[in-house]
Amino acid sequence: MDQMLELAYKYPFSNEAKEVVKRLESRKVEAKYIQLGRLRLEEALSKGVVEFSETDSDELGLSYVISYIYARMIASAIGNIAVDKFVSAEAKRSATALSFEKTENIMHIGEELGVKASESRELFAMPFNIYLDKMPKGDEYKLIRQKLSNGIVYLERYKLIRILEKAFTGAIRAGLPIPRGSLPKEVIEISKGIKVPVGEIKTKKITNNRYAWIERLLLHPLPDFRHRVVNIILAPYFANIRGLSEEEAIRLIMQYIEKCKELNPNTRIGESYIAYQVHYAKRKGLKPLSLEKAKEMLAGIINFEEIGV
Repeated sequence: MDQMLELAYKYPFSNEAKEVVKRLESRKVEAKYIQLGRLRLEEALSKGVVEFSETDSDELGLSYVISYIYARMIASAIGNIAVDKFVSAEAKRSATALSFEKTENIMHIGEELGVKASESRELFAMPFNIYLDKMPKGDEYKLIRQKLSNGIVYLERYKLIRILEKAFTGAIRAGLPIPRGSLPKEVIEISKGIKVPVGEIKTKKITNNRYAWIERLLLHPLPDFRHRVVNIILAPYFANIRGLSEEEAIRLIMQYIEKCKELNPNTRIGESYIAYQVHYAKRKGLKPLSLEKAKEMLAGIINFEEIGV
């Protein structure tokens, strides 16, 4: 797969995706792709996220690009609720792709969207005026909480990805909804059979106190052996017990690791490692250790008396 198609299937709103579409000779509505667009939209509506999968196949990559176009059309035919859910789900998908991305591609996609950043000692440097314009909501992203020097904000990778997810949302929403009169009749027809879930998609609730101890653990940073805690506790917990998207799970684990680094900055754990563990846990449906098993396996790593369990 050439670099243009590789970027296009990950970020189907990008300039690369537009160029890939221009290469296509056929302009007719193709049944295969309209069905893929329907499945893509239905995943967004039912799950709140379109799952990202790595591929080296040109055929699959092209299918991702074209099905995105049809999913936009079908969402527009249904109405604003479908459009909103589609935009959010697609932004999460591309943010997940970004978690596995090479640094130069992160900066390239960011620059396309007006989010300029450069690499600086394992951080990303961004002019504070751009940061103020693009920063997400939440106390963690307030300017006063960032590393700031000479008008430059220095960001961890996961924070830049969160900022770019917000930019993705704007890029995906551009031009939506497409006027109904501009939509092919095949799109109008297929949209009639799609049901939009009522109410917001919610994360899974913890129905018992079996994993309540993990929330207490998150209040107590660890000085060492954190990779095992990520592997067998945090990644399965956030992915499969709380039912979060991979991007959100990665973000919360990164927050915890950053607290841990205040006790001991020496760690090999980075965002790519966490992303892999979260993806693996979700794909395999792994569950975190029970408290009893954790005490047996991690007694020398976690001070269970200190965290009050």
